[in-house]
Amino acid sequence: MNTHPSYSPGDPSALQAFQADGVVCLRGAIGRAWLERLEEAVIHAYENPGPDHFKFGEPGQAGAFFGDVMLWQRHKSFEEFAFEGPLADIAGALMKSETVTFYHDFLLVKGSGSNKTTPWHQDQSYWCFEGNQALTIWAPLDPVSMANTLEFAKGSHLQSPVFEAVPFDKNSTFDGTRDARLPVPDVDATRHEHTIVSWELQPGDCLIFHCRMLHGAPGNPLSHARRVLSTCWAGDDVRVIDVKSDLAPPIKGEGLKPGDHLACKTFPQVRPKVA
Repeated sequence: MNTHPSYSPGDPSALQAFQADGVVCLRGAIGRAWLERLEEAVIHAYENPGPDHFKFGEPGQAGAFFGDVMLWQRHKSFEEFAFEGPLADIAGALMKSETVTFYHDFLLVKGSGSNKTTPWHQDQSYWCFEGNQALTIWAPLDPVSMANTLEFAKGSHLQSPVFEAVPFDKNSTFDGTRDARLPVPDVDATRHEHTIVSWELQPGDCLIFHCRMLHGAPGNPLSHARRVLSTCWAGDDVRVIDVKSDLAPPIKGEGLKPGDHLACKTFPQVRPKVA
């Protein structure tokens, strides 16, 4: 049984835990009205994938692993959720940032019976910027058990460099090795050296984690799909860098140069709101 603490939105203890551990669980962060809108939007998005979607699976395997990005640019409900929903304010508070820039969204669907694991990785490895004020909010739309939840190496954001970006599938053409970064440690082989934390979740709950946090996930042995909407956010100190490796999403924004703040039309600043 997992006894790692969780918090309600607005609990000041959540900030302290986020800074020390690199990840916090917020219960009931997304209300029922937003969840109902996202439910409908996810069905449409899954049936109408964008140009940068992926679908992993091999012949004879049960279940599949689907992902798609930048949904907010094609679906009004995702746009309104990012701009008007509760997550931007939560992100700003935990980043301790005056500005909040919406980097991208990421829909992840692991089908029932999928044995596709999510390898240990850091989200920042895939991004076109550097900085300490950046995080991901992982919001499931289905109940998540200890059998298919995310796992985190507690505190790994404090001592880890930015590692190379790893592909999510052995057959992927993604190349995250061009920047001479160190390879991701084999956390599974050295679990005794880490404090691994994870949570069971219900729709409306969120896991919020630092951009350099090492995390991964097993497959999905349950009888229902595990649908998750991830959103990625950046704050005041984030600056664009030149990345030679493949990016995910494979988008750099328009007119951005190394050293620029991330905010642009592709990556809009949502707090304070810009007219």
